[in-house]
Amino acid sequence: MSLEHWFRLSQYLTLGLACAALVFAETPFLPELQLFLAPVLALLLLAWWVEGRWSLPNWGANILGGLIAVGGGTWLVQTLSDETFVLSHLPLHLALLPYMGPLAMAALLVKVFRTHDANHFWHLQGWGLLQIGLGCLLDGGPAFGAMMVAYLASDLLCLALHYRLSIRKEASSDWRSGNVSSRADNAAANAVASPIASPSITGGSLFVFAMRWTFLISATTLLIFLLTPRRDNWSWEPLNKFHTGGFRYPGNSQGGSEEMNLNNTGWIELDDEVALRVTALDAAGQPKVDLSPEQRFRGSVLDWYENGKWTTTTLMPARPRRGGQVDLPNFGPDQFFLDFTVQPRQAGGLVLAEPIRFGPPPSARLPVVVLNQEDRRRLFVESSGTVLPQIGSEQRNEYRYRQVMPGHGSAERFPAEGLWANKDVPLLRTVPPPLLSPLQDCTVDLLRRLTGRLRNRLPEKVRADLAKPPQNFQVESPHWEAVARVLTDYLANSGDFTYTLELTRHDRSLDPVLDFLINLKQGHCERFAAALALTLRSIAIPARVVKGFRGCDSQGEGLYVVRHSHAHAWVEILVPRGWNRFDWLVLDATPPAPAVSASGFSFSYFWEEAGKFCLQWWRSLILEYDGDEQAGLWEMLISLRPMVLLRVLGLIGSASIVLIALGLFLHRQRRSRNGVVVCSDGGIYSRLVRILARNVSLRPRLAQTPREYVTEAHTLLLARPRWAALAELPRRVVDLFYRVRFGGRPLNAGERQEIKAELDRFAEALHPISRKRSDPEA
Repeated sequence: MSLEHWFRLSQYLTLGLACAALVFAETPFLPELQLFLAPVLALLLLAWWVEGRWSLPNWGANILGGLIAVGGGTWLVQTLSDETFVLSHLPLHLALLPYMGPLAMAALLVKVFRTHDANHFWHLQGWGLLQIGLGCLLDGGPAFGAMMVAYLASDLLCLALHYRLSIRKEASSDWRSGNVSSRADNAAANAVASPIASPSITGGSLFVFAMRWTFLISATTLLIFLLTPRRDNWSWEPLNKFHTGGFRYPGNSQGGSEEMNLNNTGWIELDDEVALRVTALDAAGQPKVDLSPEQRFRGSVLDWYENGKWTTTTLMPARPRRGGQVDLPNFGPDQFFLDFTVQPRQAGGLVLAEPIRFGPPPSARLPVVVLNQEDRRRLFVESSGTVLPQIGSEQRNEYRYRQVMPGHGSAERFPAEGLWANKDVPLLRTVPPPLLSPLQDCTVDLLRRLTGRLRNRLPEKVRADLAKPPQNFQVESPHWEAVARVLTDYLANSGDFTYTLELTRHDRSLDPVLDFLINLKQGHCERFAAALALTLRSIAIPARVVKGFRGCDSQGEGLYVVRHSHAHAWVEILVPRGWNRFDWLVLDATPPAPAVSASGFSFSYFWEEAGKFCLQWWRSLILEYDGDEQAGLWEMLISLRPMVLLRVLGLIGSASIVLIALGLFLHRQRRSRNGVVVCSDGGIYSRLVRILARNVSLRPRLAQTPREYVTEAHTLLLARPRWAALAELPRRVVDLFYRVRFGGRPLNAGERQEIKAELDRFAEALHPISRKRSDPEA
């Protein structure tokens, strides 16, 4: 196959990979686009087949472009005018971004069939790069990354072939224009005059050529990437950055920090590293060895939901309060104490054990004090019956504090003290207006289906209300607990929902919670907690989400560790306890994790584990690689023991030597062809340039071809009578160079010896000392 055929094939392969990568990135936003991938690839194949035989006239291409613009605009207006569509509430430039993909592919198809002009190749390259850039904004997963790497490798090969083909055509143009020395070899002239018909390029040589440059460029860019990490890890998740519809809670003017984002996708990576340490002591100060292995530790309390994110509306004071309390409340002889040792970076913040009980006002209200005597700051504050951490700007690496716990009472239900019924309870029922109606319909339909199951007995009043048309269905306060337990039991135990650490999205046009309830029905604890809280809120049951840890490992003598693998999220709802008084009820809708099979080796298991490893590598070294990751990488390398570090460096050094040796071998193989060293033959032009630059200060200018350079040298030599006899040698050297480099015909032994001797005499004749000896007036 000739060089031109390889070039055309690589060009359309590159465009096909760009289209496939873009369709893959668009799938979460426009799933139906997958149906059009096969026709797009078929049209690209047809364009490759008919190139040079038929092309679309310019007027026809203009008409098609106009039709695409009109049809695309109509489609966008109809889609974005739908108020139920999530992206319709975004700024226009963001909402349009996913829809640019289909329009870009349509424009590309028109371009490939259009009559070719001088810049046709670069226009196609621009369209392909535009599609890859758009895909990078929409997706950052390893599958898209693999497709992008394939595109880049194919595009690199295409650019290299285009460069080689352009040089051959330039050489062919020089020969056809008659700019050939009379002493040139006729066979060489024929070889260069027909560069496309010269010996065909083999697939092996192209593979070696492409792999060499791909490895060189990839290694360089990877090194630069690792040395210069990104400032953040932003990707196109517009719902993470913008709010839909401008819906705000009036009291949250300053906003809260993001605590739980359901828009994220990927894998949840759990490890057994220690997040925090706890020492349990009884009322007498003796080690408490019977702390429940299911003990919950609260981290964040989230009461505001919007666009897939749970945050808190509670505003922290501008200045951290000092003068923290010294004494703890007294909960009787059964009370016990938990001494926490927490590093916020490891634990994700400060945590407290549940249930959190308050002491009688006004003194010793908070159940926690600082253990460091020199530190009198308040690490926690009370706000609307909730204890929240308060850490100032002078944040330390480690905090130690003590919490008092009541020895009696239920850990599942405890008083909601300090709660304002007319202010805080309505907040816990809030659902964003675009989500309220579809979520309420989903919840009501589910409750109607559950009324027929014997084990899910709902109160008679609730069943009667469900039988009526769903006109703003709401559950009255006496039945909050019963309905909440029914929905919790359904999510956790029905079998319709499953637990997984893989976070996916099926339809990004839906809110993540609706997508989870309707389509996915699988996820981890955060998805289940968010779904339960919002379904309860949609039928007027106050609920909030709590993030923290569930469980601990005993180390003996009252010492316990809480690990990252204990991370968990659950729901707390309000249930009435007398007039205008409430309790917090803890509900956990997360199904049990599937048991790990202890069977022998399985290829499917090995493949799954390998996939997880690749996902973890892609996430840590590509998507989330920032300054902290770079610092951690260097700390890990520095912290290695000397022998281990030497082994790592030895392994890296050995691998580098092997790669260098392999590169030299491939380079030598490329230089050797039929037992004749071709590249050394091509070096005759380089030697000519060195001789002329050293003796007459004539060097090639930027973008000057060898033929143009020797023409200038020929003129210069003819201007001096003493050198006139040497003027034809540069042209002869370039003729041979073109024959070897582009004609594929190496020099034989006699030609190599002859041209070497002529260059030696040429250098001797031009040398300043030789000129002065032979011509004193020179």
